[in-house]
Amino acid sequence: MNEARSDRSRERAREDYVKAIYHLSGSTPVRAADLARYLRVSRASVSKSQRALERAGFVRTSHGRVDALHLTPKGLALAVNMVRRHRLVETFLHRELKVPLERVHADAEKIEHAISDDIARRLATFLGHPPTDPHGHRIPAVHSSLIAARDVRLAEARCGDRVVITALDDRDEAAVKYLASHGILPGVRLTVESVGTGGVRLRAGRKHLVISKGPASAVHCAPLRRG
Repeated sequence: MNEARSDRSRERAREDYVKAIYHLSGSTPVRAADLARYLRVSRASVSKSQRALERAGFVRTSHGRVDALHLTPKGLALAVNMVRRHRLVETFLHRELKVPLERVHADAEKIEHAISDDIARRLATFLGHPPTDPHGHRIPAVHSSLIAARDVRLAEARCGDRVVITALDDRDEAAVKYLASHGILPGVRLTVESVGTGGVRLRAGRKHLVISKGPASAVHCAPLRRG
């Protein structure tokens, strides 16, 4: 029994690590220090897990840099699979169970490890194969890869910009709750009226509002064509 729990614990850690490397990487290698900070673990834990992931063929390091981590094709496949499970679970919790938006990420982090690929497929069918999760992040298809979205942060927008919200960072519950309470959600169109130390002043239709700089940094948006 204890050995079974230990095996499960190692499997969950492996899934968490490859998913974290995926989220941090983009097109560049991931530093061990950044990975430790993202997962809120010690550098020693990262070093131990890194060796295990390398032996299992999930990660590799850059030539001459032991702390520059890349996912192998095997690691990328596992990472995308975990992202898919996570986002499907988030969608189910929010859409079907009405779990508040700020809570679904933490709950999905736990549930994603407990479901099988078959359950994930059934869940996708039940939900009607949604393209995105409640935070606006794309849900990958089975055996696909994810492409990083080309967007900007709302906090980096300029006065006069017209944008549509594409996604919200989902790890900060307080920021998600704040944004949702102000109607800052995926699909909403905004005009940036001013950007200053006090926050970002926005217009959504006839409504004017000011969003603090911290939460505004958690908002991804894409420009709208003028006209």
